[in-house]
Amino acid sequence: MRRFLAIFTAMAIAFVATGQELTVKDFHIDPSDISAVRYEVKDLNGEMCALVKIGLVLQNVTFEGSVVKSEFKDGEWWVYMVDKSWWLNIKTTKYLPLRYEFKEPLRKKSTYIMQVEIPKGPYTGPTGKMRIKSNVRDAEVYVDGEKLSSILPFEYEGPEGSHILEIRAPGYNTERMGFEIALRRTGTLSVWLKAEGSFQYKGISYEMKDIPGVVFQMGSSEKRSKESTMSYESPVHTVSLKPYKIGVTEVSQALWKAVMGSNPSLNQGDDLPVENVTWYDVQEFIAKLNAESGMHFRLPTEAEWEYAARAGGSSDEPAGGESAEVAVSGVSTSCLCTKKPNAYGLYDMSGNVAEWCSDYLARYKADAVVNPTGPEKGIQKIVRGGSFADDPWMHRCAVRGHMKPADSNGKVGFRLALD
Repeated sequence: MRRFLAIFTAMAIAFVATGQELTVKDFHIDPSDISAVRYEVKDLNGEMCALVKIGLVLQNVTFEGSVVKSEFKDGEWWVYMVDKSWWLNIKTTKYLPLRYEFKEPLRKKSTYIMQVEIPKGPYTGPTGKMRIKSNVRDAEVYVDGEKLSSILPFEYEGPEGSHILEIRAPGYNTERMGFEIALRRTGTLSVWLKAEGSFQYKGISYEMKDIPGVVFQMGSSEKRSKESTMSYESPVHTVSLKPYKIGVTEVSQALWKAVMGSNPSLNQGDDLPVENVTWYDVQEFIAKLNAESGMHFRLPTEAEWEYAARAGGSSDEPAGGESAEVAVSGVSTSCLCTKKPNAYGLYDMSGNVAEWCSDYLARYKADAVVNPTGPEKGIQKIVRGGSFADDPWMHRCAVRGHMKPADSNGKVGFRLALD
């Protein structure tokens, strides 16, 4: 008997030591909030309920008392309770139960605001882990409303059950989702942040990146341009560009199929870049996409493409690292975002597929130009970036490829631009 009491006492002490309490910091009626009427819920007697909005960013929460309905909405809990309710219990998997007694009974058709404070300090009970990864390194990580990190990847350790993850980064849409922690296990969660202004078509996302207006030096030296007799990279000249948006990735086969209904690519897969398309095919794709979406997509100009590839730098080497780190090369195309992005967060600006631009080919002049679009007429269209099958020197940012607009092959695709 004494042994049983000792074990029971030890368990009770351990529970108290690991348990932490929620605290109600504020509770009041809000006469200006008509949510209880606008989004009315009635009890079993047909009477309208009172609504308690609880500022508690946790999942796996249960509410006890005269509760008719509860739902997590807009970052808070909405708890509908019957008229003249006196108390509410809040239970979570992470903290000790909270019982709150109202100073006066709730009134039907009224909306109340309750602010619940989550205790500070690490949770000390049994846990599991979740490794959180993202395409953006410098991002703020929030779990259950608490900021835990400013860099990714990050490993979260917490109690078993449901949690809410939120990732924020400048220039990207905030991503918010639920995830489950399994006791004494480690899971992995990959979160793809979409650039602000990202576009969706039939459930397929295409991310756009804002590029600032700039004055930069376009082209490369005569010595460098002699690496290729077809590059025409010199003379280096001053180019001024207005702000624009450009695709974070090349256009995928999934998006092409959604718009065109077919897939001309030689190496097929939804997450691979579309290829084997002529310049005219691309114009037809863009026209259909714009007509159905109301957007104004276009191909990037050659100057826009080169500056985005340089990512604000002066070097024309593959931006973001050595060619092997940023450029897809080998025997075929690879899934989008396989390699590292450049400093602007753009993928596959070198390698994978070369990319159609809007301009006709013409030799550079030494004169400074503003928002150049190339000649009105020509024989060949500009192709930039080099492909998986090209030598590493063709992955440089300044290299100028070109093809007849009616030609296609499995090494050439494109990405979109937007004013």
